[in-house]
Amino acid sequence: MRLESLNCPNCHAPLDYSPGQTLCICLYCNSTIRIHHDTAQPGVAAQPGVAAQPEATADTTVSASDMAEIKELVLAGQMATAVQRYQQIAHCSQSEAQTAITTLSNQISFSTLRQQQLSPGGFVFFVILLVGLAWALVGGLTGQLHPVIAIVITVFALLYIALFGKGFLVSLRYLRSEKGVATVQHFTRISSSQTGRRSFHLFRIIVEVQPETGSPFQTEMLLPVRDRSVDKLHQGTRFGIKFLPGDENSVIFNKLLEE
Repeated sequence: MRLESLNCPNCHAPLDYSPGQTLCICLYCNSTIRIHHDTAQPGVAAQPGVAAQPEATADTTVSASDMAEIKELVLAGQMATAVQRYQQIAHCSQSEAQTAITTLSNQISFSTLRQQQLSPGGFVFFVILLVGLAWALVGGLTGQLHPVIAIVITVFALLYIALFGKGFLVSLRYLRSEKGVATVQHFTRISSSQTGRRSFHLFRIIVEVQPETGSPFQTEMLLPVRDRSVDKLHQGTRFGIKFLPGDENSVIFNKLLEE
């Protein structure tokens, strides 16, 4: 999704909003923003066929705890409750709250989180696993491999494929991608999760990308960060990225840069 040209008057991050939307939430500073579409100056005639540029003004600021609660409600699928809670906080109409929360939901969707490539070691292991799966199926069917061994290998391979198959396809897709360096401009934490002894935090970030070839551009992306690396994420943090040729919205994390 391309960033809108309208920026938050508080933190100057680009705002996501729909045509005609009058109220939105800045995901990066938790501000409630009023969007004024009728911004023509008195006595100045509008140019035919040219729409007036909307203006944004800060209305209220939602506390970090209230915004965290709203995000959790959205991520849990409790949209009606999230709308009601935001309506109480922002003192706005139900329709305005509904539109603002729907836009927020689109921003913190986990769909792009699945656009993460495997590490080089994970990619090689996946290929080996595919070969092992084919060997187990052929060996089991032809009697060259004990049925129990064939079943164990097949079940393990299928479970691994179910978990990491999307990452493998993303890795294949980005084999001929372009590379560059991303610099963090704005960031906000979306959620946190625990996997065994490891904690992960999901951030939505705005980055300035300098490709190896071509002109710099700005885009948004979701970035999962391990608990031990959270302190390394700040305005100005730089890391390597990949993106598909001609598609500035396909940026994914590639590697950490040596400091």
